[in-house]
Amino acid sequence: MVKKAISLILIIFLLCGLCVTPAAAYMPSSFSVTAEGCLIANTDTDTVIYEKNADQRLYPASLTKIMTAMVVLDECKDLENTIVTANKDTLDLLLGTDSSVFNLVADEQLPAIELLYILLVHSANDAANMLAEHFGGTIPGFVDKMNAKAKELGMNGTHYMNAHGLHDDNHYTTPRDMYLLTKYALKNETFKKIFGTVRHYVPATNKTPHRRVLATTVFIQDPNTSMPNTYYRPVDGGKTGYTDPAGRCLITYAEEKGVTYVCVVMKCPVTNEKGAKVRYEFSETKKLYEWVFNEFEYREVYSTLTPVGECPVELSSDSDYVALALKHPVNAVVPKQAEESAFKIEIDLHKDPAEAPITAGQELGIATVKYAGEEIATVPLVATNAVERSGMLAFVKSITDLFTGSFFKTVIIIIGIVIAIMIIYLIIKNRRRKRRRRRRVRIK
Repeated sequence: MVKKAISLILIIFLLCGLCVTPAAAYMPSSFSVTAEGCLIANTDTDTVIYEKNADQRLYPASLTKIMTAMVVLDECKDLENTIVTANKDTLDLLLGTDSSVFNLVADEQLPAIELLYILLVHSANDAANMLAEHFGGTIPGFVDKMNAKAKELGMNGTHYMNAHGLHDDNHYTTPRDMYLLTKYALKNETFKKIFGTVRHYVPATNKTPHRRVLATTVFIQDPNTSMPNTYYRPVDGGKTGYTDPAGRCLITYAEEKGVTYVCVVMKCPVTNEKGAKVRYEFSETKKLYEWVFNEFEYREVYSTLTPVGECPVELSSDSDYVALALKHPVNAVVPKQAEESAFKIEIDLHKDPAEAPITAGQELGIATVKYAGEEIATVPLVATNAVERSGMLAFVKSITDLFTGSFFKTVIIIIGIVIAIMIIYLIIKNRRRKRRRRRRVRIK
């Protein structure tokens, strides 16, 4: 009885362990990820290489400022000449929060572009509030725009309550949503430039007569960082975030040999098992990048030159089939040791058989490309050559279709119904004649 109980307990623990195992296409074997939520993906193909709790709601802290910046960038087309004035009441909202600020003062005026640098490089909450009030009319009005943009981007696990990321129970996102947002943001060249800035000088303003320097908080992209073994050269930009409930958060993008990845780590522990303060967001991000760049490659797995199948053809006296090729090459991120035998193509024809004439390049189906059983691409299938139509075969088919088609069948059915009605009518008429004759005989 005791053995059965122990076995049952072990099974329960095993099942629980399976439930919390991170979902991932691949799993790093040389290290573990302590972040509560994580996702690293190739932006060229949208291939997620590794994920952990990617759809779990987590607090974003200052990662929020990426959305703040994008709402401004999407709305303002003249950042240099759009002047934003600091409102004392807006600045006072941050009193007592002990949060990151740039010490902007009431009535200080700065171009919107400078506030974006202060927002993203210095992670200043006063800059966030200034931008929100200016471009939203009110801060709540700006937050509404943030939530609308999140919905537009398909960030279904995200809800904003402010523009800076200070903690609110109803202010949350997911690692996957943050990937979607960052991928979208990197398409904006101004954002990309600020996102990758390590040092920036804010010019003098009407309230500050000297220029001020900004230094990135993303030490993994700073070659002059004071944190040993943190800098990683391929990282070209990023944003940090931290509050006690959110833990350490970091979003970065890195490019190597023309291949780009975005890495999201959220709710990293603040201390190690000995209680010492650590910056896991940097060390784990670096390990993830080293892993994907060392173990994976972006390569062409199928070209357009080699036929991948064939489609039966009718109404042609020249050929019974036409060879099929992919309309465009299939490029994918796969393990460097991936063998060709691991790639498979499943063909779904639009029509089987296809009718001649067929032109070279005509789409005849869809190819689903799989690696190790997982779908990596869908590509139209096209004819590699033209196939002429046979006039005689087409004529014979048209005659056959005439007699086997729905129109002919409908005509036959109508004729049958008419004949049946006529027969019934004649039978009824004949019966009436017989009755009349019988009556005449009786009368006589």
